[in-house]
Amino acid sequence: MDLRPPVPARRLEPHALTKNGIAALLARYEFGDSCVRRVMLDQEFGPQARGRLARIVVDARVVDQGLRWEPVCLDLFGVERFRIDESRGFAWALYDPPQFTHFDGLLQVDLCAERNLHPRNTQEAFEGSELVFAATDGSWSALQPWGSRRCPASGRHRDPLTDPRDGGEDAKRAAAPARE
Repeated sequence: MDLRPPVPARRLEPHALTKNGIAALLARYEFGDSCVRRVMLDQEFGPQARGRLARIVVDARVVDQGLRWEPVCLDLFGVERFRIDESRGFAWALYDPPQFTHFDGLLQVDLCAERNLHPRNTQEAFEGSELVFAATDGSWSALQPWGSRRCPASGRHRDPLTDPRDGGEDAKRAAAPARE
């Protein structure tokens, strides 16, 4: 039995979250009104266990393609600290692009950075944020479209290529009976 939630396959090869990789991510996507679709944490235990991993899947708009919605995946490796705080009504909608900072040899990825735009240390990066991670390394990649593009945070995002209400070709193929 596979208990992992389904995540679309990669459409583009991963890009390292280096200075250039982060610049490419922020240039490709418009994150205003985007939606966090999945946050998955994986941690092994034992003598040869790898560090904690986090995968964050966000629906964001592709800037140079008419602002169409596309799932983008942030994979974080060696996650040493994270905060997921739903207590204040975090709606899983992003108003600003993710903020990437480096402190104490770790990459901080803050997906709710609107409260603290210029942190001076790790503590400030975590204060006031509902969704933030500190990791040793990471990458990002574009994913194939979801089967259904409704965003649970706002319920209004649709992809005309896949949504049957828009007559998209992908939706027609999905609705057709399977051939054996």
